[in-house]
Amino acid sequence: MNVHVSSKPRTGRERLGSASAKALAAGLALSVGLQTAAAAQPTPQATAPPSGQYAPPPAGAEATGSIYDRAAQDADRTYADQYSRWAAQYCVDKRNNTAAGAAIGGVLGAIAGSGLAGHGEKVGGAVLGGALGATAGAALGASATPGAACPPGYAVAAGAPVFAYAGPPVAPAAVYGPDWYQPWVWVDGRWVYRPYRYWYWDHNAYWRPDWRPAHWRYYGHRW
Repeated sequence: MNVHVSSKPRTGRERLGSASAKALAAGLALSVGLQTAAAAQPTPQATAPPSGQYAPPPAGAEATGSIYDRAAQDADRTYADQYSRWAAQYCVDKRNNTAAGAAIGGVLGAIAGSGLAGHGEKVGGAVLGGALGATAGAALGASATPGAACPPGYAVAAGAPVFAYAGPPVAPAAVYGPDWYQPWVWVDGRWVYRPYRYWYWDHNAYWRPDWRPAHWRYYGHRW
């Protein structure tokens, strides 16, 4: 015997509840996916000089009484942003050979910044000031630099063009630093490139006791 069971039409509240449940499930799935992707990124150990050693002052600041002036800060920001843009396009994941893309964040406006700060203060965030330099600069080849060309887990793609910096003058030694220096840091879900000179002035715990700068200040947000 066939039994016909009639179903009542769902009310507007029931339909809304079903849609909300589906949206919540989709949101949770996206959140889990993002967390999984972030967890898959290899995080390097904190950059620091070898035990018992101090970080050497960057090129141009060897003498006591040096400062990190606005021109140097602008040059470091510009270099970091241009290099990050190059790396986002030409650094590929070693696991699947896909471009890093959004996994690498630029410096200028890429990460939510914090307030202005004087020297010695620890403030997270990205530089929101400065602009890409338009003047001709020295061409620095990523394949020939002593520093890490790509973030951990990434490599320069075959046939990638040499990185050519176009901005305020900056000495290569001020960018790359000592052999132990790791310029890539994982911040807010993306890799960020930090030239050695910026890192040095932001980490006074590693300065030599006999080296002290003159008074100086940051002219933008920390990044």
